[in-house]
Amino acid sequence: MENAFIMVISIADDMFFGSDEEDESGTVPKVVDYGEEIVPPYSDHQFKTHFRVGPAIFELLVGMVHDVVPQEVHCGRQAIPLEKQIIITLWCLANIESFRSVADRFGITKSTCWDVLYRTCKHLLRVNNVHHIISWPIGARCQRIMNEFQSVNGFPGIIGAIDECHIRIKKPQEHPNSYCNRKNYHSVLLQGVCDHSKVFLDVYAGEPGSMHDMGMFRKSDLYYRIINNEIEFPQDSHLIGDLAYKLSTTLMVGFKNLGGLTNAQMNFNYKLSQCRVDIENAFGYLKGRFRRLKYMETIRLDLMSLLIVSSCILHNLCIFNNDLPENIVMDNEVQEIRNDILHEPHVDQFEENQAIIKRTMIMNALVID
Repeated sequence: MENAFIMVISIADDMFFGSDEEDESGTVPKVVDYGEEIVPPYSDHQFKTHFRVGPAIFELLVGMVHDVVPQEVHCGRQAIPLEKQIIITLWCLANIESFRSVADRFGITKSTCWDVLYRTCKHLLRVNNVHHIISWPIGARCQRIMNEFQSVNGFPGIIGAIDECHIRIKKPQEHPNSYCNRKNYHSVLLQGVCDHSKVFLDVYAGEPGSMHDMGMFRKSDLYYRIINNEIEFPQDSHLIGDLAYKLSTTLMVGFKNLGGLTNAQMNFNYKLSQCRVDIENAFGYLKGRFRRLKYMETIRLDLMSLLIVSSCILHNLCIFNNDLPENIVMDNEVQEIRNDILHEPHVDQFEENQAIIKRTMIMNALVID
């Protein structure tokens, strides 16, 4: 199931550090017992301020990770308690602090810090496989999502909203132009589908920032599961997306505004947009809570995907346990709406016609406020 979330994370542990590693000679003195002595007395509010999740989520994570990796985990020659490994990982994801500084804070070497982060995030993927923290809705859950979306403004049949966002990165050494996006900075992409409560139902991360939304969608495991009928859309349900996506019977998008939209078409677009805002907000909350996603200093592209998906797993876990984000500054970049449509070399005319008919029927059923 891990392949459903991440591009490629298959690399031998002894080759992991590569060019991210620096000479650690002459580092500043390390903080003594920060995780062991300074953190435990924190109040719940202080803990959440520093680690962006409450202490109850931390305790839950310790138990979940212990269940999938019960044996003591060794990092290099030094055994680090599981609790400390999770604390280090939460700090790394929650703060934009250099890894050398994080290592000094927790009294470890930079290489050990990287190793802890890598291994803990891999454990989070195993936790997800066991507990289905990110999972596609079925049965009663699917019906509940459709009902909640429809309660917003009457738009029927929505089981998720899809979009992508940019994760700013350090300029890669290989193929840097591929990672330079339209706003002229380097990034990797995160594609997400969320429900009405901003819970991620599917995520896919790591494609270059220059890739189009629809191009990334076609490369994702989600797309192949849809076209191979491995995902059910009960009661003729569908995803919703912006105009960067191609209209289909399983993905409703708005009418392109060329200057002559009818009132009914504008009403359709407005109500679709009202529901689609949940995915924009989900990305905003994700980046606001796990601030490492605002800028990733590592040049290891495989590690970026792992950190992004791990953050999405933690995002869902927090929502499931009513750990709501505090003092979140929304990222303006997630508000961008793409109106350009990827050129379609091959069009299934029957599918396109069916999608147009379906959209028209929904448009006619929507009440104009």
